[in-house]
Amino acid sequence: MNFMRKFLVVLAAFAALPLAAQNVDIEALSGLQFNFGNPGARSLGMGGAFLGLADDASAAEANPAGLTILRKPEVSVEVRNYLEQQLFSTSGTFPNIQRTPFTHYSDRVVISFASAVFPIKKFTLGAYYHEPLNNKGGGVVAPVTDQFTGRVTTPLPNFYLPATNRVPSGDPITLAECQALRTQRNDPFACLEFRINPFVSALDVRERTFGLAGAWQIHPKFSIGATVRHHRFEEAAFTSRYTQQFALDAIIVQATAKTNGGNVDIGEVSDTTFAAGFKWTPLDKLSIGGVYKQGPQFEAPLFFANTASQFQFNNVASTKFHVPDIMGLGVSYRPIPVLTINADAVRVKYSNLADDFVASVADVRDLEDPFGANDVTELHAGAEYFFPTKIPFALRGGFWRDPAHSIEWQGPLNRPDYIAEALLYPKGESQNHWAVGGGFAWPRFQIDFGYDSSPHYKVGSLSMVTRF
Repeated sequence: MNFMRKFLVVLAAFAALPLAAQNVDIEALSGLQFNFGNPGARSLGMGGAFLGLADDASAAEANPAGLTILRKPEVSVEVRNYLEQQLFSTSGTFPNIQRTPFTHYSDRVVISFASAVFPIKKFTLGAYYHEPLNNKGGGVVAPVTDQFTGRVTTPLPNFYLPATNRVPSGDPITLAECQALRTQRNDPFACLEFRINPFVSALDVRERTFGLAGAWQIHPKFSIGATVRHHRFEEAAFTSRYTQQFALDAIIVQATAKTNGGNVDIGEVSDTTFAAGFKWTPLDKLSIGGVYKQGPQFEAPLFFANTASQFQFNNVASTKFHVPDIMGLGVSYRPIPVLTINADAVRVKYSNLADDFVASVADVRDLEDPFGANDVTELHAGAEYFFPTKIPFALRGGFWRDPAHSIEWQGPLNRPDYIAEALLYPKGESQNHWAVGGGFAWPRFQIDFGYDSSPHYKVGSLSMVTRF
């Protein structure tokens, strides 16, 4: 990261006037499926279903209205470790493309959440720290060759377009259709093959949130809460593009920065947002909660250099990273004193990631909104069972479905540069998450653990609570 910072400082010296835009199609961001779940090992072990329950200190971020249930001061801390896989298109013929996972990771075991909560009559105040995003990784997309013969065994993704006088036109066709067209016209150039160029990408992105939460029990069965959140964000996304002959063709960097007059200062940036929630307990066994969280926006300009500029870097767009807005509704039901069942529906506005998206390839910039990300509704379900032993022990389990929401190409497919973008930014994959967890509770101390697993995302968590 220190090397990347120094590198970006050099790039800033070449900054020119920016254009207005949001995010960008740099390959380092392709295939990412960000996860913005609730903090806390207890919530994690129940598949993230927590909005209707919200009965511990992690409610300061999950649903601040739930803080009113806490009648003693308490301090909590959570550590997490995760592995996440980023998918790059690495081989195949369009539209049948094979994608390879490249592993990203967190900084070993890091403090991902910490809070302090203080009840005052019908009010509860809380302060907390949360790290919802910490992603480091990268990948190399290049043809695979036999180490002994040098023969290409796995070529890069390709596609075929019909052509007239060697000028491509129309939508992509299969290899069989291409061969038939060449035979029909008796012209070897009646159909042309195109192949994406190799590239190397790396990404280092981190978001930290410092929040102040307050909750008010306006009725014995109804509470409201709100949070003011100060976010600090740092991103460095780097891609080197090469020709088919492996000659360096272009270097693209997106990095967080502040604009200061005509200058660009690379480094950490910040934003302030708000969240609000409610919790209603119509019955002793039933509670309902809802929350809305505003997503922060961060300046992250795009730097570009290629052979035409003799690798002199320019700031070609004043892009932004817009974290999605979130709203959710949850229900918690306790059929017997030792069993709690939770269910949440969470709407995540992932389209924020593609607001006013800008292409780093000039030929694509004449299209209106060719990139997009689907807003999704996550469904979470989980349960907690307490064993009333000498030291009460809780066993938890849960499931949730994360619909496909990565940024994808939604534009036409009638030009080589458009199809190349579709190869690099295909439709994402939905994932099913299974979660397990448990915990021990003493009168003034509680320790919980949880684990969430899906095909491309795995996270483990350990949290502790002390009450005074």
